[in-house]
Amino acid sequence: MKPLTGRTVLIWLGGFFGLVIATNAFFITAAVKTFRGEDEQKPYLQGVEYNHTLALRAEQAKLGWRASIDGRRLPQGRVQILVSLQRRDGAPETNARLTGELRHPADETRDQPLRFSQLSSGLYAATVQAPAGNWDVLVSNAQGAPFRAMRRLWLR
Repeated sequence: MKPLTGRTVLIWLGGFFGLVIATNAFFITAAVKTFRGEDEQKPYLQGVEYNHTLALRAEQAKLGWRASIDGRRLPQGRVQILVSLQRRDGAPETNARLTGELRHPADETRDQPLRFSQLSSGLYAATVQAPAGNWDVLVSNAQGAPFRAMRRLWLR
């Protein structure tokens, strides 16, 4: 067995730290390439407009609408998003003009618009093609009283 020399220790230390630095460089490069960071295009302007958002929420609270949002996979593989909309007194809200968006929590390039049609009194549906995973459903009233609802769904 050869004796341990300073040169051998230096080579081992250099190899160890070289491996650590190479691994870190690989993971940093992979992280920067796969995640852009911000989900909002203009976060500063969104913050400036926050008082307007609060005013719309207060107006919506006066309206008293309640929504339940659900999703189910259809046999053809598409996803049906269902929204049940009720007034303050529990009666179904009919003839609302709902629009929406199916948003992927981590990748805005996968977001899809939702076009709702009324299935029955107070029940609205939109159908989209979406892979399994977590999705945020954002629903709003296209005209008239301000209304906005959001729910995260796990689609199978």
